[in-house]
Amino acid sequence: MFTKANLGVSIVLSTVILTSVLCIVVFTASYVAHDAVNAQIENAQFDQAQNVMLALDKLIKRVMYKPESSGYVKTSFWTVTPYFTETGEKLEVWIDGEKELEVLVNVVKIKGGPRTSVATDRELIGNGKLLLTNIFDSLGRVRIYQSVGAWITLDYSRVRCIYTGAFTNLNENQIYNHIEITVMNVTFGTFKAQEKASFTVKNTGLMPIQGNIGASNFTIQVQKSGAQPETCTLAQLGGDPINPTLINLVVVNVKISLEGD
Repeated sequence: MFTKANLGVSIVLSTVILTSVLCIVVFTASYVAHDAVNAQIENAQFDQAQNVMLALDKLIKRVMYKPESSGYVKTSFWTVTPYFTETGEKLEVWIDGEKELEVLVNVVKIKGGPRTSVATDRELIGNGKLLLTNIFDSLGRVRIYQSVGAWITLDYSRVRCIYTGAFTNLNENQIYNHIEITVMNVTFGTFKAQEKASFTVKNTGLMPIQGNIGASNFTIQVQKSGAQPETCTLAQLGGDPINPTLINLVVVNVKISLEGD
């Protein structure tokens, strides 16, 4: 039989144990709720970052044919982290067996918070092809993927090659095919990542390169470090190999910076 003293001790111990258990439950619930709220904030920021990348691509396309023009996209980096990555890779353009151009591949990246994940790798705009032959194909590619965290990237490591038709050179009384090739050369400027910041874009100039190729079904090849080359012939583009070809190659130089507001 319990004595009154032992009964009193038992009640006190029960109260302490119950209080401890309740505290653990409350703290656990609070942590879980706090973690869930943070996860929602991080996912919302990651979704916003996707829109920022799409807006940045749209801005670059708006200034690409306007030398010295510029613009900016405002954003914030509370739970995501931006990067300017110089990959060291090279994008090369070969025409009729000769290397005509080489530019470095630079990529804008944003990494999501630790609670953010991407279920399926996908491209929001553009694709992974190196050689584009449709005028409506996007030179820029915005991609989201999972690799030790959730990532969004924007790159311009592709070349657009379009047959625009034929024209007659009256001085020579000769019909020519006409091909336009466009290459983006992206470089980086200031990088100041703050909670509130702006991506700024400036077209630093166009570099036109023009050349003639005699009548032949020549090949245009685009290659990048670590990737399979992609090719197309004049005939595949829609040109007529019995006529010579005038090629206009334009390098669009764009500088991207990140500046704190």
